[in-house]
Amino acid sequence: MSSDTASKTQIVRAGMERISADFSVGLAGLGFARTRSKFWTRRGEHHLQFIHLHRNGSSYGAPYNASISLRAHLGIAVLDDAREVEFLNGPNTDDMAQFRDDRFHLRFNAASGSTYERCLEDLMRFATTRALPWFAGFGAPQTLLDREDSPLDLEAREALARSLRGEASVERVAATLKRFGIVEPGAARRRAPGVASAS
Repeated sequence: MSSDTASKTQIVRAGMERISADFSVGLAGLGFARTRSKFWTRRGEHHLQFIHLHRNGSSYGAPYNASISLRAHLGIAVLDDAREVEFLNGPNTDDMAQFRDDRFHLRFNAASGSTYERCLEDLMRFATTRALPWFAGFGAPQTLLDREDSPLDLEAREALARSLRGEASVERVAATLKRFGIVEPGAARRRAPGVASAS
């Protein structure tokens, strides 16, 4: 990797951490906590709601400039769902059919800071005007089972129904929480002496 490429990578990485940290401050007031690098979660009894931030172009290797373009995804995960994947099963900011009129500006220059404040403001505008109402529409677990437009697939609905019957697996729930980086209060204290935490 050339020094120029390495420099751009560091600048973009710092820019992503800056926007993520500032986004965390705003989301904290909405009940969401940053539990993984680009995941913010809000836990319920049987499921959790999450917001995921994705840098467009990040899957194509090192950045070629300092411009950062973002996409925000929404999702709902059932705690008793044993699958390993975090399903991005809700709407995202690139969905023009839903959000064309919102004109979310989710871009900024990590080197100059150009349009950074607007990007952060629009991320929070998406969270408050779009994410919160969407999550509220599926706030009650039964709506996730009954509504035709539920984001849950069949397997997730079966897991939720199982949980509502009181048949959730402690192991499956713990695995889901770990996958999203959620640490249960007192988890370390409950660990048997001499037993290390899973890596």
